[in-house]
Amino acid sequence: MQNFTSRVAAAAVALLMLASTACSKDDDKQTTPTGGQEQTLTLASMTGSYTGTFDFTASPSSLNPDPQPQTGVAVAFEVTDKGAIHFPEFPAATLVKALLGEENASALLPMLGTITYDVTIGTPTADASKLSAPLTTPQLRIDLQGVMVVLITIEAPEQLVYASDGSVQFTIKTTKCQLGEGESAGEPFDLVNELEFTAQKQ
Repeated sequence: MQNFTSRVAAAAVALLMLASTACSKDDDKQTTPTGGQEQTLTLASMTGSYTGTFDFTASPSSLNPDPQPQTGVAVAFEVTDKGAIHFPEFPAATLVKALLGEENASALLPMLGTITYDVTIGTPTADASKLSAPLTTPQLRIDLQGVMVVLITIEAPEQLVYASDGSVQFTIKTTKCQLGEGESAGEPFDLVNELEFTAQKQ
């Protein structure tokens, strides 16, 4: 009888150990559905709407020799499923003020209208916590209601950085400006300004 009781106790302990191991494996599956590895971020992870701010650093120019820095300017944009940053309303007024100065720009800003702008996101490198990607920035065309066309050349000096918490940071830089286009175009001149964006996915 004592031998039988010992065997039953041993079997019970063995069953408890097996049940504990099975539960542990189930818990692991629940917390790491990809077999213990977190999923790598992709451009699809970025898709959505963002709100945030940008800081604007302007370099002095002949038209605006004493530009004032602007920080915390509100901005909104979208990252599309085609891998582009789409500004439904690009902060072109900030660039016009930097180009002409606050006083000179005041007469032109009512002619500005809504300026859209798209930046293409290149092939990313990523892990589960961070994604980095180069940006392709086309020329920005600002049409002041037929009075004047302003063409601004833009570059992206650094890669975009997107984190798993939905935050994104990137910088674009204006390098050249041209007043007019076609036969009436003036000579391009330097317009070196940086816009540093920080935003959060909504």
